[in-house]
Amino acid sequence: MSEIQKQLLGTVIIILLVTAVYMTVKNIVTNTLLKKAKRKSDKKALTTITVTTNVLKYLLYIVAILMILDVWGVDTKALLTSLGVVGVIVGLALQDLLKDIIAGTAILTEDQFQVGDNIKIGDFRGDVISLGLKTTKIRAYSGEVKIIANRNITEVINYSLKASKSVVDVPTSYENDIDKVKSAIKTVCEKMQNEEYVTGEIEILGVEDLSDSSVNIRVVATTKPTYNYTFKRAFLEEIIREFRKQNLTIPYPQVEVHNEK
Repeated sequence: MSEIQKQLLGTVIIILLVTAVYMTVKNIVTNTLLKKAKRKSDKKALTTITVTTNVLKYLLYIVAILMILDVWGVDTKALLTSLGVVGVIVGLALQDLLKDIIAGTAILTEDQFQVGDNIKIGDFRGDVISLGLKTTKIRAYSGEVKIIANRNITEVINYSLKASKSVVDVPTSYENDIDKVKSAIKTVCEKMQNEEYVTGEIEILGVEDLSDSSVNIRVVATTKPTYNYTFKRAFLEEIIREFRKQNLTIPYPQVEVHNEK
């Protein structure tokens, strides 16, 4: 076997070996963290898995490259020694990358947000689908995915850390009996109280506004994070059903037309 064939064979073996090590360690880390996730936060485990596998991948890349260079006769010891001088130059050239890695590590250790959290950065709001050492990916409700360099994430609004408040104004016609309206709303509140995403008591605060065509009664509920709009939509649907059952009218815009002869 010629020297070149030996070098090519050695390169292939190193690539296969490093790939096998990566897949094995990745599976061990993933399975271990997912087992712990049954007792802790799933999102925390997913975030840790993402970052850990990214770090592992980059480290194995470096090891594989050094091993391959050694197979091809490159003096890796001298190369590593020279990196001390070159490292300064490379460090200056890769400042942004280093800032991304530092920022990504800070996001994870400070628990600013995790994979699966609903957050807002600047004017963009969505769910975190990936948190890496260099970038964070956020998917909006409408499907767009924004990729943000970690160094550019300076202010974050996290909607998933605490419970959400859902504020619903129920409109009713002036002709309706206010006590009957409140009774109907109370019936809906009692029904909605059983929803799994409702975490606190649903309160009827009372008349909030006297608008041109309706009396608006405010209802407030505490829900799981980001479920405030889910509650509002479901609550208003139940209001329509209950109002119709009790023959209560729901106001809608009307236009009066006068004909002059």
